Amino acid sequence: MGRASLFAAFVLCCTGSALAQTSLPPFTASDRVIIVAPHPDDEVLGAGGAIQQALAAGADVRVIYLTNGDHNQVAFKLYKLALHLSPRDYLAFGERRRKEAIAATSSLGVPPDHLTFLGYPDWGTLTMWRDYWEKGEVFRSDATRVTAVPYKDAFGYQQPYKPQSVEEDFVRLFREFKPTKVFVTHPADTNRDHRAAANFVRLAALDVEADGLRPQIFYYVIHFGHWTQPFHYHPELELQPPRALLDNGDWMTLSLTPTQTEKKYNAILLNRTQTTYGQYFLVSLARANEVFATMPMQTVPRVPDDVAVDWRKAVRNKAIAYPTAEPADTLNERAASHASHEQSIAIDHTDFLRQGTDLIAQVELKNRLGKRTNVHLFLFGYKRGTSFDTLPKVVVAITPFGNAHVYVDGRHVGASGVTVQSVANRLFIRVPLRLLGGDDIDNVFTCTHAHLGEIAADDTAWQLFSFKGDTSL
Repeated sequence: MGRASLFAAFVLCCTGSALAQTSLPPFTASDRVIIVAPHPDDEVLGAGGAIQQALAAGADVRVIYLTNGDHNQVAFKLYKLALHLSPRDYLAFGERRRKEAIAATSSLGVPPDHLTFLGYPDWGTLTMWRDYWEKGEVFRSDATRVTAVPYKDAFGYQQPYKPQSVEEDFVRLFREFKPTKVFVTHPADTNRDHRAAANFVRLAALDVEADGLRPQIFYYVIHFGHWTQPFHYHPELELQPPRALLDNGDWMTLSLTPTQTEKKYNAILLNRTQTTYGQYFLVSLARANEVFATMPMQTVPRVPDDVAVDWRKAVRNKAIAYPTAEPADTLNERAASHASHEQSIAIDHTDFLRQGTDLIAQVELKNRLGKRTNVHLFLFGYKRGTSFDTLPKVVVAITPFGNAHVYVDGRHVGASGVTVQSVANRLFIRVPLRLLGGDDIDNVFTCTHAHLGEIAADDTAWQLFSFKGDTSL
């Protein structure tokens, strides 16, 4: 290793300690821990050390897999040395990845009967979340060509590829197991299924509050820029949170012993279908620590009708550059070559306030490519005691000319009381709360997308905000 590499390693190690100084609360024997993995291998990559320490403390640990990871085309083709794979091949790889996950978690001490595979479509769960709540048709995987969970050993066998199915599964599992701590991928992780997992977990957590269940949720990152550099196995170095996410959660570190780091490294290697081409990145997550974030829910402040809006008081959802090449199966996905906030080209952030019976959003644009950006603001309301799938899913689509088109459950509904004002590089959007389910809704899931023609440019993470609490300005 040259002087430059040694210096870089030293800086990364030191800054890692500086950026995540708070320690993760220790596990206890009374803890009931769920690790949610969007794909087989994510549980080891993001929380392999946490799993070991929870088990050592006597905690009960379960792992829930959202998908079987049956869409990673580049990995499968390299593993099989084949240019073309059939739907049956992809299903076979989904089963292979399930077996790899059993071997990897068993090496950490988790028995196979503590693993739950839901079997939903790899590379499809975020599309299901965003577009399939009200549609009559179900999602169809373009790899396996199926529309329902195909794996006989899956918890959700033959469940249709609908977001309601995912929500129901998580709610049932949470109610049965009664977790005290849940670990899931960060909502700003740049993998689509990782973002979806965070959404479904937060939705299920809201649903089970009525049962008195309030597990603490910890978020881990897998894909986000080159945040794990230097790549390859460096057990002497510490991870640091991605710099662009430092204000997106309260970050904590979990120190691992050398033995725990080595066991995590060896568990990663048991996911052989993935290490065929991405080992340099995967093993870079086996470090002397793991980092997690908690994200206390922010409340959208209320502005009195007779008071001027002060956007400095608003809650903010910061943009993260969106990959323009959608397929997750490229080497760029595993190498985490997605851009960071500083490199976004269209959106800078979206702010939110309430005034009267309206939700007000301010979208600040960067317009680095000129005013050619189409902006989509997604607003999914949540109301306690009302089925989430029955509440309106609102999308406000704004053209580069400032024209607004409002869609509710996929149907164009005209303006519907929504107003848009364009001032310089800002869009001011007023949305009547009645469109989201009424003035008394409790929460909103929201995300902002920017498109340059048909090409996705930037987006924000999906965030969950509250409308309850005394936050009048």
